[in-house]
Amino acid sequence: MKKKILIVTCEYDPHADAVVGLLQSLGHQPIRLHTADIPTNAVIDVRLGQMEQSYQLITPFYTVDLNCIRSIWWRRPAKPNLPEHLSEDEKVFARLELGTALQGLWGNLDCYWMSKPVNIRQASHKTSQLKRAADLGFDIPRTLITTDPESAREFYDLCQGNVVYKVLSDPTLGFAGRADELMARCRVDQGPGKDPIIDWSRVKAKITYTTKVEPDHLQMLETVRYAPCQFQEYVPKQYELRVTVIGDELFTAEIHSQAHTATQLDWRHYEASIPYRQGKLPPKIEEACMALTKGYGLNYGAIDLILTPDGRYVFLEINPNGQWLWVQQLVPELKMKEALAAQLIQGGPSA
Repeated sequence: MKKKILIVTCEYDPHADAVVGLLQSLGHQPIRLHTADIPTNAVIDVRLGQMEQSYQLITPFYTVDLNCIRSIWWRRPAKPNLPEHLSEDEKVFARLELGTALQGLWGNLDCYWMSKPVNIRQASHKTSQLKRAADLGFDIPRTLITTDPESAREFYDLCQGNVVYKVLSDPTLGFAGRADELMARCRVDQGPGKDPIIDWSRVKAKITYTTKVEPDHLQMLETVRYAPCQFQEYVPKQYELRVTVIGDELFTAEIHSQAHTATQLDWRHYEASIPYRQGKLPPKIEEACMALTKGYGLNYGAIDLILTPDGRYVFLEINPNGQWLWVQQLVPELKMKEALAAQLIQGGPSA
């Protein structure tokens, strides 16, 4: 009988901390794997034959038969820490071999995933997200992704200068691998029996926010040649929504970003205090959010929407492995930690 819950993450992860604590309070002992420990402090051992399929994870503290895993939460895996004495060529080779071996290992495990790494990767592409959302009936912003400066200028004129710029990949300028470490430094301990909270005003990282393209920015358009740029027509906002799908449940939070000048273009200015409330979506929009998530084979998704002043719901993006703890801290009615733990315990809705 498959009883084990595996959480694949990094050392600094408040989300994993919160869920591990809840699972332990419910009588479960989840296994927490820090992927950076492989290969220096953890061993993988895969044995395949006509009569044998063995997958083991061995650390200084435990040995796990991965065939006995019921559920895996693919949370925040980190890159492996390799010995410093290896040459750069050797490190490149070792990373490639590790990546190939681990992909094969994870792909062979027959268990409930939140969510499978291959599906997370597929769902991370903004271009695919926008097309799928439009096919499901969502309104989407008029969008240009280009390396052609002249196309960017034409788009700016087409939208009458009402254009914003957004990054396609990592908005933290390479700090994504350290995001949880940075947040860990900003944790506030609430005492025994309570989850730590994040003082978001203390989070310091280099973030490329959604940026309004101003006329004086046009002189920089030649730099578009060096990396694809995503431009979108600005969508007026009544407020924004973070819609989190966990299994077959959906949690909606209203983000009243227009209440503060600092957050009107991008609500991720955590230093500004704005209202967050529990929200409710029309059934048609709920169904589209669920269909988009499940269409990627995901059991988790964090979707960003805009509600316009004229009542339209406009899709911005889905983060297949996005943060949710901050939402529950700001809107405690949304019991996402509890829902996620329940999915891991029962091994999914169909278990």
